[in-house]
Amino acid sequence: MTAQPGSRYDYIDLDYELSIGAPEAIDLLPPIKWGGAEIRCDDRVSHGSSVGCVVPWFTPTLRVSRAMYGSSADMIEWAQHNLTGSWGLRGSGQPLHRLQNRQQQMSNRAAMCGASKFTRDPAVQDDSCDEFPFAGTYESAALNGVDHGQDCAQVTAVRASSSGDLAVDWPVVAPLGSFTGAEKCVRGHIPRDLNTNLGGIYGVFVGQVLLADGDPFWVSVTF
Repeated sequence: MTAQPGSRYDYIDLDYELSIGAPEAIDLLPPIKWGGAEIRCDDRVSHGSSVGCVVPWFTPTLRVSRAMYGSSADMIEWAQHNLTGSWGLRGSGQPLHRLQNRQQQMSNRAAMCGASKFTRDPAVQDDSCDEFPFAGTYESAALNGVDHGQDCAQVTAVRASSSGDLAVDWPVVAPLGSFTGAEKCVRGHIPRDLNTNLGGIYGVFVGQVLLADGDPFWVSVTF
């Protein structure tokens, strides 16, 4: 079977029939029939550079490597285990949901990390403002009643060595001040390359699995 994705979301319903028999014998059982397997296809609707089909009822997982993203990955895991939202943590929290609107993503980012809302820490190498949940999700704190990153739980990357590998040198985060655990977000002082590179893999992931606006996904921090 082949399908040509259109310039909108097209849906294909699949039905199956299984017959069980033996050579030169009658069928052992009546045919078994089942269906309900739906496939969604599109032509660059979910993602501007990706064409294809997905099984929309499957919830994919974004895997974030500590070895590659150091303290930026650790900040996600810290939030999943220390804040009640447990965003994207399978078995504890709810999945995140992709926000496709680019302008809204930028507005979310500005609310949490705008120039007037974040002060770099010179003690953190090439410090940048990192946040979780991602600005490109409907769980972004800016869409859930928070209009300033100062109202998130605050963390900072902690230097462990001076090897020249950012993920090794800045592997974990530590809280800045107190937090209640009920905060709707975490904001961190994270070396810029760790922050932006992790954000980049989210963008790649969206294209690979063809997440549509509002589609759910899990986030798993790995080694």
